[in-house]
Amino acid sequence: MIGFILCSISLAFLVQNPNGFLQLLSTPVALGIGLTVVAISLLVGYLKKVPKVIWHDGFASGCLLAWYAYWVPQFNADAPMFFFFPLYFALFTSIVTVSLINKSEYFDLESIQYLRLLEKKSRFNISIFVAFVLISLLVTRHYTLYPIAMTIFIVRHTMIACLEIIDRR
Repeated sequence: MIGFILCSISLAFLVQNPNGFLQLLSTPVALGIGLTVVAISLLVGYLKKVPKVIWHDGFASGCLLAWYAYWVPQFNADAPMFFFFPLYFALFTSIVTVSLINKSEYFDLESIQYLRLLEKKSRFNISIFVAFVLISLLVTRHYTLYPIAMTIFIVRHTMIACLEIIDRR
């Protein structure tokens, strides 16, 4: 999810160093672009036209843009969450990518079997987490709901990416 990491770092940088481009990200046009990226990502993911890793990246990046565009008008523009949440997303995604996804080819058999078991459980279906993330975008009264939903989505993405790498070897 390199695109999501880069989008998160960029947003955190722009929030800390305000300029004219940051104001464009809080417009209805930016919200529409974010939601369009989300919709296209979900569509190509559903139709299986691109690998899961790519549509997950597009979905997460589109949600980040939609989150910022939708939430900034409802909160103070210099609220700490607009800096710390994207920074958290970038750090968390980078850490799981480096420590788990890039090392998944070295997992032992027991870990692989456990990952496959979690994958088969219906409560770990990616569509549930996608719906949770989308609903959390709308619930602005509970400002920590979106980061929690994205964290769970990133963990689920990590599981899928690890299993795809394991299946390729």
